[in-house]
Amino acid sequence: MPEARTSPDEISFSASISACGPGGQWQSALDVLRKMLEQQVMPDEVSYNALISVCERSQQLERGLQLLWESKGRGVSLSVAFFPGALARLSVHDPDIISAAFDEVMLKLSASPLTPQELSSIAWSSGMLGVNNSMLLQALVIQAVPQLELFTLRDLLKLAWGFAASGVDVGLLMAIQTEVITRLEQVDLHHFSELFRNAFLQETLGLLWASNFAGCCSNKLLASARLVIRQAGASMDRAHGPSSLPAYESFGELPCTEADLWQPDGKPQIILDLPDRLAIFKPPGWEVHSQHTDLQLSSFLQATLGKHFAIVHDEEHQCGFLHRLDLPSSGLVLAAKTYEAYYDLKVQLNAGEIARDYVILCHGWVRPSLKDIKAKVYWRGLLPTIAGDQGKPSWTRLKVTAHAWHRSTALSLVAVRIATGRRHQIRSHFSHVGHPTVCDGKYTADATFQSDQDLCARNFLHRYRLTFKDLAGKDHEVMMPVPADLMISLQRVTARDIQSAETIRDWVDGNSLRSWQDYTPLILDFGQKQADTL
Repeated sequence: MPEARTSPDEISFSASISACGPGGQWQSALDVLRKMLEQQVMPDEVSYNALISVCERSQQLERGLQLLWESKGRGVSLSVAFFPGALARLSVHDPDIISAAFDEVMLKLSASPLTPQELSSIAWSSGMLGVNNSMLLQALVIQAVPQLELFTLRDLLKLAWGFAASGVDVGLLMAIQTEVITRLEQVDLHHFSELFRNAFLQETLGLLWASNFAGCCSNKLLASARLVIRQAGASMDRAHGPSSLPAYESFGELPCTEADLWQPDGKPQIILDLPDRLAIFKPPGWEVHSQHTDLQLSSFLQATLGKHFAIVHDEEHQCGFLHRLDLPSSGLVLAAKTYEAYYDLKVQLNAGEIARDYVILCHGWVRPSLKDIKAKVYWRGLLPTIAGDQGKPSWTRLKVTAHAWHRSTALSLVAVRIATGRRHQIRSHFSHVGHPTVCDGKYTADATFQSDQDLCARNFLHRYRLTFKDLAGKDHEVMMPVPADLMISLQRVTARDIQSAETIRDWVDGNSLRSWQDYTPLILDFGQKQADTL
């Protein structure tokens, strides 16, 4: 710009800083800030917001916090939502800092009206940071409800998400749903750009999720969202059109050496094949779709279906996959062959209509009275997921079905159903409550992980059951017994009591496949209860 005799301003510098984000170039972003100050251009809120975003993406959280303090020290004019929003993005845990930030928010809420963007950002921040302040939430409701029609769909999503995460206000959530229904009835996505259409679909799906998580998703919202979202998917199918290229005849040339260690055939299997969607068994050692290993379930699907279905080659739509399953884990995965099926299943997933049931073997004798784990979770890059009071709301439901031991190690066999599907949710949740899954290198001490390998060669976590609906609304159930390697591990453990012995035997024989709801939790006798107490 100087060579072109153009003087950079705060907009130019902020844009340059933002450009450093996708590559994680935090040092370059700080260099731009230094040049900005050298040329006596004062950074504004946009500049600091861009800097903190780069630090967040680069996992330079301490440096981001330094910049946050610097923005206050320079006297930059900041919106009321900037500071709590930055604290949430940087995963700040200091309760004094968080409390001071929201005390300031409360003062400004009582002094003057805030914009929809500020209100939604504050709600989102409070949810992420675990701030359960009833007075704050009520003040947000008082200002937000009269002007919901002025909120963008994204701001409505952040507002709903924040309340679902930090404190449900049914009245507010129902008011948000009424506003969203009105917009869904009026929208025509054919006139929108692809970028705007995709954002609209994701935000609507997010609102479904928040409403369902809060336990107050109205049938009218679900019906309106399903209609619009499925129509958008059908339109995308028409735009892509069928391909004339033939499908591959076999899957034989793809690598499977890693998976051979665990499975007799070492390859994925299509368990249920419907015209527009299918359920696949993922062996351990395979990745759904991330390119961190040669064994990709997406490659299997592409090789099996060829070029006939465009979505399986579309990385922006996860190659048709609806959810993930960790690399060392095994189990059932849903995938769509068409965009309409993909978005139909997305609606089901976000509205809680898809059941995902697991069986795990974990450390310790989990008390049968433990029914739910609702710890929030957050993660950065490839680091382990952390469960606690901050992050994204998460809910794991469980039923302890057996107690056992291997040598001197106490173990529990647990049936699990997830109400949310966060990264490493089950593994981090069970580690959080002191019962990490067996042979989990990320969430146990190294010595425990090494010892566990005498019992099991990989993480004992298997998704054995899925239920979903087809396009006509017909229910489908798919079940898959535990693979041979996990059966062998179960044969090596010693049951603690008769009920546990029967349950373990059923899993080994493949006779224990049923809905999570139908399992009978372990019943402890008086002597076992006393031993657990001690």
